[in-house]
Amino acid sequence: MSKPLVSIIIPAYNSEKYISETLNSILSQTYRNMEIIVVDDGSSDRTAEIIKSYQTKRNDKPDLIYIHQLNAGPSNARNTGIRAAKGKYIAFLDSDDLWTDGKLEKQVSYMEANSDVALVFGDMSLFSSEGTLTESAFRKYGFPQCDQRGRVTNAFKELLERNYISTGTVLLKKECFGSAGYFDELLKYAEDYDLWLRISLMFKIGCIPEIFRLKRMHDSNLAKEEESFYKSNIYILHKIKKNYSPAIAHRKININNYIFKAIKKLSYFYYIKKQYIKALRALILSYTLII
Repeated sequence: MSKPLVSIIIPAYNSEKYISETLNSILSQTYRNMEIIVVDDGSSDRTAEIIKSYQTKRNDKPDLIYIHQLNAGPSNARNTGIRAAKGKYIAFLDSDDLWTDGKLEKQVSYMEANSDVALVFGDMSLFSSEGTLTESAFRKYGFPQCDQRGRVTNAFKELLERNYISTGTVLLKKECFGSAGYFDELLKYAEDYDLWLRISLMFKIGCIPEIFRLKRMHDSNLAKEEESFYKSNIYILHKIKKNYSPAIAHRKININNYIFKAIKKLSYFYYIKKQYIKALRALILSYTLII
């Protein structure tokens, strides 16, 4: 019996510094029936040259498909890759991150043994340029409640509490996108969280409690990212409420409570930044739930 094809999608933008390490971590996987789709999102550096050098070294290696597009953001790039994918399963990896050994083999085996599960994910850890690893996400933030087969028992509700699914650890059936839709291209932050919420309302989700993704740490404007994350989270929760109210009501979940908490977090963020007018406006909104 032939092994199912896995399509691995990598959105890349000016990724010349790390893309080789990322590709090597995929090519070293024990699972071999895969295609690698790199969507170059308008890079202006040597990203294309490096990727194409891997195409010329193929021999018995998996197909490496290079797609160039004008810069449109990671959500659009991932959607481009999904539409081009031929595989039964889809996996994602950012162009500066790494997979641990055996990631695909373990996840494909799990999915093939649990046909009722549409998505399986694992643990992740951050690493620095010196190679130092941080405590894993599951150890730091907790492990989602699962049954004996590793299926998250209340996936949607637990996702409302926190996003425990790291995109680079995911393997999911391509057919999910036909029902749940694609990445929301209006979102610049938390677009993966939005998709996992939709999928969790429609399908069963599984978990393998092993570190599968090593996420590279970078210097960034953390304050700006934090504010954008809070705003994106509020937008996502409202969208979920608007589009999936019957499914949420069936689970006896009051989504307004989570919207309330999200707006209060934004208000507190403004408060500690001494942006008191914005904090007050957000706080008033949290108590009225007027959107």
